[in-house]
Amino acid sequence: MRGVFALPVRLAEAIRTDDALFVPYCTRIDPQSALSTRLEPVGGVRGEAIARAARGSIVLPRHVLKALHGTLVNHGVAVGRLVHEANETGTRVDVRLEEWPLEHVRYDYERGCLTTATDGGERVDVLHGDGHWVVLRKCGVLPWAQEACLLPAAFVWAAHAEAIGDWSATTRAHGLAKIVGQLPEGVSLSDGEELTAEAAAFLETLQSLASGEAAAGVAPAGSDVKWMSNGSSAWQVFDASVLSREKAAARIYLGTDASLGSVGGAPGVDISTLFGISSTRLQGDIVAIETGINTGIVQPWTAINYGSSRYAPRFAYLLPDPDETRNREETAANRERLLRDVERLRELGFLVTQELVAELAIQYGVSPVPVLAPSADRAVPLELAPTDLAKVVRAREARASQGLPAFGDQRDDLTITELAALGEAQGEAEGEA
Repeated sequence: MRGVFALPVRLAEAIRTDDALFVPYCTRIDPQSALSTRLEPVGGVRGEAIARAARGSIVLPRHVLKALHGTLVNHGVAVGRLVHEANETGTRVDVRLEEWPLEHVRYDYERGCLTTATDGGERVDVLHGDGHWVVLRKCGVLPWAQEACLLPAAFVWAAHAEAIGDWSATTRAHGLAKIVGQLPEGVSLSDGEELTAEAAAFLETLQSLASGEAAAGVAPAGSDVKWMSNGSSAWQVFDASVLSREKAAARIYLGTDASLGSVGGAPGVDISTLFGISSTRLQGDIVAIETGINTGIVQPWTAINYGSSRYAPRFAYLLPDPDETRNREETAANRERLLRDVERLRELGFLVTQELVAELAIQYGVSPVPVLAPSADRAVPLELAPTDLAKVVRAREARASQGLPAFGDQRDDLTITELAALGEAQGEAEGEA
């Protein structure tokens, strides 16, 4: 909490020897081994070219990302260092990410920045985004005192270790019965500071019987032997204490008691299930890592090689969408309800227009909006371009001289001859126009 990480790093190593903390810790960072990543271009020809170059020039080893993720989870902060290398032609600077040991880092409260010891013994500032250092954090101010799993995990580790120790001692007391022997009357127990020969021989016999080394023994005449066993049920307290600490460890690292099944009996962790249960924890980690890599690696690399970070690509994880199936099923159900409503309105004789369909689609959240096809039994209005009124009059007179109906009259019983004459009259009118 003071920003001095030498001892906390040793503590994080120690608590990983506890299965109650080791399993949820590994579960928290295991998605790093399963998630794919990509560098997304900003768009345009120049953006695409820079993104292609970055894919071969920025090296982010998966094991380094996983290690940094674990450090970020435990301590609330993780530090990486960039190693610069020139490409084969000397025209580009390549960078490779390495993890920097956090035990060498401490926070300088007077100057308000992280510092670290180097190989030469001097302390240098750890400045995120300067082209040499990358700092991953989920909170802006003192992240190690705000969201570091090590803070509550340390208490869980101590409580779990004490409970297991007490449980083991109680188990030994239950498993090994105690034997108390009584010497015959008149036989001395000790001669000064040492046991008498009779007492020593009797004690050795009892110890052999209790340890199981001897199948039988001989006791002096008049002696007595009592077997004492632990009949206490205090072991149930330790059982409950151990189980509660295991659940507490799962809550600390995963935000839930278990990912699949009960603690200790889960069949495994599926990535989509894991994102669905503890999405706030994992997605928070992913956002912090993406932000740190983009602002601390990708943008400085682009500025070094191209003079500006304007066209810097974006590093991103390809996250599974746990709601994809549910959203797809919901969209299909809404579309079916829309179609049923439209069909029902038509059956009842209501006028179904495209405007009505669009309004219903908005209410049901259906996109794109279905488009109605023209009905065969419905007249389609014809829009004529504006023309000279005298020409329209002459066209009507020509139709009348041929015995044809005027424009707009509906006749379904025209013969082939009448249709041909109608075509000639329309052609003459269009020619004059």
